[in-house]
Amino acid sequence: MFPSDWKVSLHMRLKAFRCQFPEAYIYALIDGVFDESCYPLLKRAKHLRYEALFAGTPGANKETLSISPLLVEFGDTGRSIWERLLEKTNGHPALSLIVSPEPLNQLAARLAPWCIVDAADYTVALSFADTRILPQLFKTLTAQQLGQLCGPAHHWQYVMRKGDWSDLTLPAEALPAAVGISLSEQQCAQLMRAAEGDGILFQVRATSPRLLEPYTAEHAHALVEYWLDCADHARLEAPPDRFDVCIFGLENPGLRARPQLASWLAEPAQAQVPAALFERWLAEQYSVDVSTLSVETKS
Repeated sequence: MFPSDWKVSLHMRLKAFRCQFPEAYIYALIDGVFDESCYPLLKRAKHLRYEALFAGTPGANKETLSISPLLVEFGDTGRSIWERLLEKTNGHPALSLIVSPEPLNQLAARLAPWCIVDAADYTVALSFADTRILPQLFKTLTAQQLGQLCGPAHHWQYVMRKGDWSDLTLPAEALPAAVGISLSEQQCAQLMRAAEGDGILFQVRATSPRLLEPYTAEHAHALVEYWLDCADHARLEAPPDRFDVCIFGLENPGLRARPQLASWLAEPAQAQVPAALFERWLAEQYSVDVSTLSVETKS
């Protein structure tokens, strides 16, 4: 969630960008899929210039554009609409800021090919405007691909899970925009693994939301990533098995603090089945509890 003073701090940020890069444009990149009212708001607005990045896709229509990534140019005359638009991203992984010397249509043409990519011989939608995916994408792309994505941009930052800003590391060389994007099998695997925790959280919220009630979104994601690391250590690859490990961990919140679990993670990784893991972890937890109870009884 945005902090209470987000409007003030945002415009201090924009002012700093203007001072540092007086000839550049400032853009918001918004993932419209999280709030489909963003695009209609922009259509009604008179003082904000924007591009819907899905506009050039085959068969684009009103429904397609309502879930499109949106590139919106900041202008002082449209400040109130700008604030209303950005407020719609509050609580969603949907907002990043780009400072670039490229005009709107040129930057939109650079970013648009990244919406639909060839991923290991499959055509897929790449939700690069989703700020849960964006930082991992920067880590996954080659130097050439990153240069094609960013071009001559001066700055690119995004809103993190806890509501503060983080800067992305821009490439050393600006390259012309790519015509078509192809990701390798390894790159696809890295991006899928980066998105796995959020996918599991979506399932947990749909099936067992009580398990997430004690946690902030940031803490819940960190917990799920921890248990996915445990699944990796047990060489569990099937999605149902990995999901079960995360559910088990969330249902036993004290388990993560047990030294026995840390000792298990320090052992060489070897293939195991979930039932055997759960039995071992519960037995170790029970033995610790009994030992503690015994000490307390003697005292």
